[in-house]
Amino acid sequence: MSLYNLKRDPSWFFSYIENYYHLFLDIKFDNKVVSNAVIKFSMELGLQGFEGLLFYIYKPHSKKIKFGLVKHSIDQTHHIENLNYNLSESPTNSLDLIIIPFGYFKDEYKLTLSVLSEKSEAGFEVYAWSPSSLYKHVKSVIRIGNQYNELIPIADYKGYYFQTDSAFKGNETGRLFDLINLLVEIDNSKDEFTNEPIIEPMDSDIKALVKKSNEFLFELCQTSVPLEIKNLLRELKRLKFNIDSLSKEEIFNWLDDLITFYSEKPK
Repeated sequence: MSLYNLKRDPSWFFSYIENYYHLFLDIKFDNKVVSNAVIKFSMELGLQGFEGLLFYIYKPHSKKIKFGLVKHSIDQTHHIENLNYNLSESPTNSLDLIIIPFGYFKDEYKLTLSVLSEKSEAGFEVYAWSPSSLYKHVKSVIRIGNQYNELIPIADYKGYYFQTDSAFKGNETGRLFDLINLLVEIDNSKDEFTNEPIIEPMDSDIKALVKKSNEFLFELCQTSVPLEIKNLLRELKRLKFNIDSLSKEEIFNWLDDLITFYSEKPK
C-alpha cells in the first residue's frame, strides 16, 4: 500500500522517521464510546526472533505526544499500560501509533499484538515501512517509490502477524540518539503564524528517555565490546549522571557532538 493511499496519513511524525524501519498501527475504537471520552487502553507486544530496543510513539490528542522505550529479549512479551486517547480532540475514532525497532532480527520472526480497552473494543491494522536505499536525498522519489506493506494476521489466531518481507530490518541501536534529537527538534517547533509551541513541552519526558536508553544500551553491551564502543558508553554514562542538571538544549548538543564524532570516525 502506498504511503499516501493509507486511510490515515501519519504525516505528523513521518517526515522525521522516513529513514527508519518502523511499524505503523492504525488503531480503531468502536463508535459506541461517548465522543468526549478519554479512552484508556493497553498494548501487548511481542517479537519472536528479535533482540534490542522497541520505541513507540503516538498522539493522545492534537497538542501532546507520548512515547516510551522497552528492552526486548528474544521471545519476550511486553504489557504496555497507561496509554490513553482523547476522542474530543479527534474527528475520528482512529489513532496512529508507531513502533521503531532498534536491534537485530533473525531470518524468521513473528510479531504478536493486541490492544485492550475497558471502555471500547479496539481493532487495528499493521503496516511495515522499509526506508529506501536509493534516492535518499530526493524526497519526491522516496514518497512515490516507497510503500507501507500491510502485515496479514495468521487466520487461526487473531492478532498474530508474520513478516515475509526480508527487506524489513531493525535500525542500528546507535540511531536511537538521532531519534532523541528529532524529538528535541519537534519539542522546539512553533506555529509559523502565532509563534506558539505546536505541542505541549516534552522536556521531562525526553530526559527520562535519555536515562532509560542509556541504561538499556549498557545492559545490551554486557559482553566484551571494542574500545571505541567502551569510550562511547563512558560518555553516555557521564550524560546519564548529569542529565538532571542539564537543559534540553544542553542534552541535545551533547548527543549531537557524540553523533558527529563517532559518525566521522573511519570505519
